[in-house]
Amino acid sequence: MVFLGTDGGIYITIFFNILIYKIIYTLYYIIMNLFKLFLSVTLPYIYSQNSCDNCITDMIRGENIDCTEMCQHQTTHLTDCLEYTRCLYDYNIRKVHNICLCEKTDCDYEYACPHIEKIEFKNNNIEGYTTYEVSLELKDLNSNIYAIYGDPINNMIIPEAYQLPDHQGANIGGINPLLIQYIPDTQYDSWLTIQLTDGNPSGQVDAIGIDFSSWNDNTPLIVIDGAIFLDDPLQQLSNNKKYVIAHLTLRNNQVHRMIINVNGRTNVNNHESGSYAETDVVIDFPIIYENSEH
Repeated sequence: MVFLGTDGGIYITIFFNILIYKIIYTLYYIIMNLFKLFLSVTLPYIYSQNSCDNCITDMIRGENIDCTEMCQHQTTHLTDCLEYTRCLYDYNIRKVHNICLCEKTDCDYEYACPHIEKIEFKNNNIEGYTTYEVSLELKDLNSNIYAIYGDPINNMIIPEAYQLPDHQGANIGGINPLLIQYIPDTQYDSWLTIQLTDGNPSGQVDAIGIDFSSWNDNTPLIVIDGAIFLDDPLQQLSNNKKYVIAHLTLRNNQVHRMIINVNGRTNVNNHESGSYAETDVVIDFPIIYENSEH
């Protein structure tokens, strides 16, 4: 099609702009449909006879739906209670032997409550030790944690913990899952973090003033002027008030205590809000008694 006239050149330009737009839109439509087809193949959807199961599965796949009414008085056949248990916004979900409980954060500290969880490995290749995940649960959903630290008045003390030899492990931010596949023993390595556990690939968590080389299963890590911190103090890395701060493999038959200090923003949604400080947070680990013959 060609438009003639004194402004023919202008009409031709408009026509080609419209044509290019339609081509781009058509390509976009084709690509999006191919992408949906790819998802349907790579993420198979297995329908259940239970409408509650199907609703929860749709929700897990990303649909913005509420299954509360549909699942009322129904028994779900999903195996992980974390997949089908939802708590009110000011409650935290806690899993104990595949039973999920909704609990309010409560302790004697003003801003955050410490928790430890024993990690069980299918093939325990390191005898005489027990691995724990250490976390802090905030009392306010709008708060965050941007630093754990030690200073001359309030030292941060991390107990003696197992370190993987030859620098195969990590000091902060956890272990990359790909590395665990190639070197399974990295799952026992001890490290500190603020919520990130996948190896800190984007460098969101940093450390300053900490001599990690002095820390092993015979010597505690004592920090008198250093910190683990987020590069962005307004970042809220957790969406459920729980912040993982350490992964520790501790020797059995010993008493272990961790003492930390915490900084965070009282309200990450308000840039003018101040910071809080929780000092001398004490975390005691249970003594795991083990026969010395093993």
